[in-house]
Amino acid sequence: MTMSDFYIGYLSSVPPAIRKRVRIAVALVVLFGVAGAALLAGVQGKFANSFFDYGKPAEFTGTLQLHPFPTLVPDNADAAEAGSRAPYLLVAPGKFGADALLAGLDATRVQLRGTLIHRAEGHAIEIEPGTLRKLQSSPVAPGEIGDLGDVTLNGEIVDTKCYLGVMNPGEGKVHRDCAARCLSGGIPPALVTRDWDGVTRLFLLIGENGAPLPKADFLQRVGQPVSIQGHAFASEGLDYLRTTASGIQVLP
Repeated sequence: MTMSDFYIGYLSSVPPAIRKRVRIAVALVVLFGVAGAALLAGVQGKFANSFFDYGKPAEFTGTLQLHPFPTLVPDNADAAEAGSRAPYLLVAPGKFGADALLAGLDATRVQLRGTLIHRAEGHAIEIEPGTLRKLQSSPVAPGEIGDLGDVTLNGEIVDTKCYLGVMNPGEGKVHRDCAARCLSGGIPPALVTRDWDGVTRLFLLIGENGAPLPKADFLQRVGQPVSIQGHAFASEGLDYLRTTASGIQVLP
């Protein structure tokens, strides 16, 4: 190195040797930065294809079924337009279930206003309080019950409101505290699992008597891998899993 290789701040230019090394160093920093950003983006999980129509409430018409969880079975015309007659799970604003809003209205045909929550595994409506109106009743044919038998399913317990679209991601360790609060407030719990074809399915969790599973049976196992033994069946387009606290085991 010669004296000309030293850079003195008050000089008007950087010596050629130092200038060359600085340019190489800057190019390497930029190159590694871009490569690191691309690698980080590549390993990130994709967001689910779900949505919450926040700020876009709509009118829904159908028949309420309150057991084991509040649902709205859409009228045939509405169902045909939506492409499915699968019931909407019903929830209240915030981290609360809709039981208090709908008490005493089982099997009642209604019109209500609410915000749609949707994901491929199912959909729900966040009811706008004070908008529910009783309509003239029309018979609703009971749905067929498909018995899926005794099963052991692995997956994760989630709150259906966030999982179906209000939060993204609405599952996993990062969402555990939120899910626990939603489930404590009465949001229907469900097991997210994959069937033998690799398709994601949502099983609503209920007790052996068909009533909602007591919160104490599952709250401490939310947001982590679990294995659940129980009896599975499908009704009105929804999947259910009857189980008990002892049937839920946390996986390593």
